[in-house]
Amino acid sequence: MGIQRVPRCHGPRVLTGYTLNGYEAAIVENEVLRAVINLGRGSHIPELVYKPKDVDLLFKPPRGHRHHGSFIPSSRDDKEYYDNHAGGWFECFPTGGPPVSYGGGAMGFHGELWGTPFEIMNVEESSEACALTIGTTTHRSPFKLLKTFELRRGEAALRIREEVTNLGEEDLDVLWGQHPTLGAPFLNEHCIFECDAASYYSADDGCKTLRDWPKGPGGVDLRKVCPPSARKTKMHYLTGVQEGRARLVSPPWKIAFQMEWDVQAFPCVWFCETAGTLGAPWYGRGYFLAFEPFTGHAQAFRDGKGLRRIAAGATAKTEFTGRIVSV
Repeated sequence: MGIQRVPRCHGPRVLTGYTLNGYEAAIVENEVLRAVINLGRGSHIPELVYKPKDVDLLFKPPRGHRHHGSFIPSSRDDKEYYDNHAGGWFECFPTGGPPVSYGGGAMGFHGELWGTPFEIMNVEESSEACALTIGTTTHRSPFKLLKTFELRRGEAALRIREEVTNLGEEDLDVLWGQHPTLGAPFLNEHCIFECDAASYYSADDGCKTLRDWPKGPGGVDLRKVCPPSARKTKMHYLTGVQEGRARLVSPPWKIAFQMEWDVQAFPCVWFCETAGTLGAPWYGRGYFLAFEPFTGHAQAFRDGKGLRRIAAGATAKTEFTGRIVSV
C-alpha cells in the first residue's frame, strides 16, 4: 500500500480518493469555490459551487449522471454522445462539433477527450494555493495532455493550465475548445450574455453567412436569455472577439460566470442556448447555455481554417480561467 494523503481541512485544498458513479473523482476547493473533477471521464467538471451564494452554476442533465458501466466512450454519431451527456464543464479535443475523418480515421462528435480517463500526476497545497495536475494520452489520436487545476486563497477563480504534446511523427491540426455548460437556477430568463464580438456565423446555414453580433432574425437581441418555455435553440459562432473574456450575468443572483483565455489562440466563441426544445434528446427538459472559447467554428475542418497546428513532437501550452464575479 502506498503512502496515504492526509486531507487538509481548511483553506485551498485537494481532496482525492473519491468516486462519482463509478468514476474516480477529485475535489479542489477553497473558502469560496468548490470544483469536482471527474478523472475517469475526460476531466469533466460536474459541479462548480460558489459558496457565498450556495449555488452550483453548471447544468445537470435531467436523466442524471449515469454509472460508468453504461458509458459509450467514442462514436461518430452525436446520438450516442447525448446518451452519455453529463452536463457540466468538459473539453473538446482534438475535434469539436460534428464527426470528422481525422488522419483517415473516424473521430466522433466533440472529439475523444471528453470520454478519456485521466490519472493524478501531482498534488500541491499551501496556505496560499492548491493545484491538482492530471494526465492522459488519447486513444484514436496521438496526443499526451497534462492539465493543472489551481485555486488561490480567497479567489473564486478556477485556473486551468494545459500542455498538449503531439506524440505522432507528423504535424496535426486540432479543433480545440472548452465547453462550460451553465444551468438553472443560476441560469434564468433575466440573464444577459456579454462578449465584445463583432460578428457571428450561425449553425442554421452551416456557418456560411457572416452576420452582425448580437442581431438575430427580426432584430432579436441574442444576448438575452430565453425562459425554459421558449422551446428554442440557438447555436452561433462568435468572431471578431477583441478580448479573451466573456461572461453570463445573472441579475437575480447578483453574480456572473466569466471565462478568460488567450484570444489569439482561441479567437472563436461558440454560443449555444437550449431553452426547453421539444423532441430528442431533451424532450423539453433541457435548459442550459454554453459559451465556449474555441480555435474556430464547427465547420473548421470543412473550411480548412480555425484549426491549430501542433507539429510532430511539439507541445502547445495555454490557460483558461473560470471566474465568479459580483455584479
